[in-house]
Amino acid sequence: MALVALGPNLFEDTSTGYIYVKSPVDWTLIDVLAYITVAFLIFAFLYKGVNQRRALRFPQIQMVIPYAEWERRLVSQKPPLGAGRTLAALIRTIFVDALAMEILKCEYGRAPAEVVKTRIAKRAAKLMIIWGFIFAAISTTLAFLMFPHNMIALNLDSPPRLFGMIGGVLMVAGASIWLAVRYREAQYRGIWDILGADFLPIMVLLLGVSGFLLQAAIYVWAYNQLSVAATAFLWTAIHLHAIVVALFFWALFWTNGEHIVYRIFWRAYEYVDRENAGRNTRLPPTDLKPVNRTGKEIQPGY
Repeated sequence: MALVALGPNLFEDTSTGYIYVKSPVDWTLIDVLAYITVAFLIFAFLYKGVNQRRALRFPQIQMVIPYAEWERRLVSQKPPLGAGRTLAALIRTIFVDALAMEILKCEYGRAPAEVVKTRIAKRAAKLMIIWGFIFAAISTTLAFLMFPHNMIALNLDSPPRLFGMIGGVLMVAGASIWLAVRYREAQYRGIWDILGADFLPIMVLLLGVSGFLLQAAIYVWAYNQLSVAATAFLWTAIHLHAIVVALFFWALFWTNGEHIVYRIFWRAYEYVDRENAGRNTRLPPTDLKPVNRTGKEIQPGY
């Protein structure tokens, strides 16, 4: 790979023809923040999911059986799950249910009529969001492997750029559809009610929009590096996107979005339990509506 300088912080790779601009933020800092975020997510999961036993606390069960009684009378009577069965159930849950959106079958409104009206739109929205994240992850991985350190390719036909744009479009479209459907069916009582019920799609929408804004700012700054306005636009976009990303991951386990993580374990546990117990499973019926004591934490739609 031979980089030829075209201008301040602007280079061309003569072997591929890609035009690179030096990243305004050092990738080492990004890597450090990523490691800290992963460590925090692990801590949050251990603290809330394991320590508070939310990873195996079915919301349906809490509705009908006090958790302590459920644990004493039901879990203690079950045969051991087994490492093989558990691993197979997790693989099936993640790579089959999640990617096909079978794991989040909650497209139910507050009345039976709403199921007919909104479930197709919600299923499409959730598929877009999930696959948007997958494409974004592929884009980030390819950029790390293909681009020189601290360099960002400006070519729209580069694989990382293509995957990133597709992922961003899917995330923005999915979150927009989701919020539009939810706004019509849910009777929100104010801004805090909206944020509490739909934190996840709101943050996904902001992630996509701020990501596109950042890419636009990089393009503008790459060819106008001496412009004060271009520099201000760039740093505003960088900080906006960084704040949104931080809020999404760092606040996830303290919002109703955390149940998406737990649902993976609930579904895997359900597979193993039904395999062990067959028709005598002690799990409640899956069509039992999951709500907390106030009826708000796990609202219809997630």
